[in-house]
Amino acid sequence: MQRILRRYRKPLFYGAVALLLLCLVLLVRSAVSKRRSGSEAREEAIRRENLSKEQEKEAQQEMEATPVPSPTPTPEPYADKPDIDINDWKFILANPWHSVEEYEPDLEWFEDVQLDYRIIDAMDAFVGDARDLGYSVVMVSGYRSYDTQTGLFEQTADAYGEEEAATIVAVPGTSEHQTGLAADITDDYYDLMNESLENTELYQWMSAHCHEYGFIVRFPKGKEDITGIIYEPWHYRYVGVEAATYIMEHDLTLEEFLELYQPKENLTA
Repeated sequence: MQRILRRYRKPLFYGAVALLLLCLVLLVRSAVSKRRSGSEAREEAIRRENLSKEQEKEAQQEMEATPVPSPTPTPEPYADKPDIDINDWKFILANPWHSVEEYEPDLEWFEDVQLDYRIIDAMDAFVGDARDLGYSVVMVSGYRSYDTQTGLFEQTADAYGEEEAATIVAVPGTSEHQTGLAADITDDYYDLMNESLENTELYQWMSAHCHEYGFIVRFPKGKEDITGIIYEPWHYRYVGVEAATYIMEHDLTLEEFLELYQPKENLTA
């Protein structure tokens, strides 16, 4: 037995040494591999970070280079309104909330009614063209003085009461007729003077073309709460061609039109 041990002692020793060396080599390789992996991971992380920064920089540069479209501004309502002076004589306002008191214009006769002398030519052209087309135009009422309006109002109030009368006949001092700029126009073959007048060919032509002569339908349908007066398809008011065209095209009342020229309230305290 001892002989056998002596025989294999050296080979066993060398084998153990070789095995130990192999383990050391494997350990060294493992450590080197881990160190290399850690280094590569760090390098990869740095590379990715640099790439990310570079991409972010490029994106920022591209963003700065690309013009940002400006939003289209919302147009201001009625920004196209005509450049007029609302203090001009053509825009004197008479309604239930605005009295002209005992204002008296300079008058001239036009057929059977009186009007402000400055609108005679326009009315003559308006009525003349309607008649040339075959319409039977009758001038029912033009200028009415403060005293005349007082008599009409009292007469209507006796029949309907003052509150309702104020929606049918203007309170003295608040009548359009007192300005001399308004006239009631109807058809010679149409006896009634109510809103059914809108069905006549005369009204349909006059309401469609009145602005061409500087007139408007002063008390339109559906605007009674603004004008304070019932719908009157027979009542025409002079404001000048430019203003009349704008008013009729935009379906405005004279009150709404004049309001466009009032200064806006300063909302910033």
